[in-house]
Amino acid sequence: MRRLLYIILGIVLLTACQQDELPTKGQGSAVLELDLLRAGRPTMTTRAVDADLAVAIYKQGGIPYVQYAAGSVPKKIVLEPGIFKVIAYTENQDTWQTANGGKGAACYYAETSVEMENDMVVRLALEVPMTNYAVGLELPEHFTELFRSYTFTLRSGSRTTAIQQGEKAYFDVADGGFSYALRATNTDGKTNSHSAIDFPDVEAGKLFTLRYSYDSDATSGGVDIVITDDMETDDTNVTL
Repeated sequence: MRRLLYIILGIVLLTACQQDELPTKGQGSAVLELDLLRAGRPTMTTRAVDADLAVAIYKQGGIPYVQYAAGSVPKKIVLEPGIFKVIAYTENQDTWQTANGGKGAACYYAETSVEMENDMVVRLALEVPMTNYAVGLELPEHFTELFRSYTFTLRSGSRTTAIQQGEKAYFDVADGGFSYALRATNTDGKTNSHSAIDFPDVEAGKLFTLRYSYDSDATSGGVDIVITDDMETDDTNVTL
């Protein structure tokens, strides 16, 4: 009797294990492996997700599926079979213009579609570009010894902000470029300035450094404009 009971119990346990291991029809899953990096950042030698990027995933038709805040995006995400839109972005999409006392901050965004099939592993490497641009100021040597104070003003669209040596301000390409003006007071109390000068040819992801010299130039206000990729966009060291 006891032997028969053990046999019956063994059959029940075996059946239960088989039911756990075999998913029912339509319950398949796939794995999405992410490798996300903001454009201009050093390339990682190992798979990684940039800690400043958030991720939102939508099912076909724009149906929200899952969302991860910056710093919490896993390297592997389990999805059901289907077509998905993957969006990677910085979480300042609606606030970057007012950040840092109005100077703004770098903003990143990218999206792509991916098709997932049952038991499939999809590796997604996505470089996320900067969607705005930056303007920086570089004054000539000994400038602060010759001028006791100065104001450097930038304007783009409806925004006007002032920056100091070494700082940057961020603007939207859609606003159609920027204008700049420098007003400085020398040690004798005399004020020197030039009218605002327009610079229309801007591009997302670029840093436009306005490098002043002591040579006067009626067309540029005595400034050389240096354009580089904005490789460093962290604002943690900006003094407001």
